[in-house]
Amino acid sequence: MANPDPRRVEIGSLRWPVTIAKREQLPALTGGMQESLTDIITVRADVQPVGPMTFYGSAQVDTPVTHKITIRHLDWIDTRHVIIRDTTRADLTTRREIFRIRRVMEIDGRARFLLMECDLEKRI
Repeated sequence: MANPDPRRVEIGSLRWPVTIAKREQLPALTGGMQESLTDIITVRADVQPVGPMTFYGSAQVDTPVTHKITIRHLDWIDTRHVIIRDTTRADLTTRREIFRIRRVMEIDGRARFLLMECDLEKRI
């Protein structure tokens, strides 16, 4: 039977291992800012691209959202953190995606799962 609630999360859908890192920006010696990412924890996540209407709607208010990422609840995550997903290509090289967290919310107001609206910031 199909699940009628589209926000419901099954544990099996958390298929991607992702790293949560903290973004730190410090003044660079040559001027400007120097950015570093400090890995904190590796968790399992469901990474889903958003539809075009959601993307265009978020782009109009200057906070683009390209993906929705769901993880088990962690109460300390905020917009200073990033989500890093590493995948292996067919030629055995690593593809790294870095997602900037735009908004964090609990699903259905319960401290079980955390839904993060993210922007794909960099693909390496």
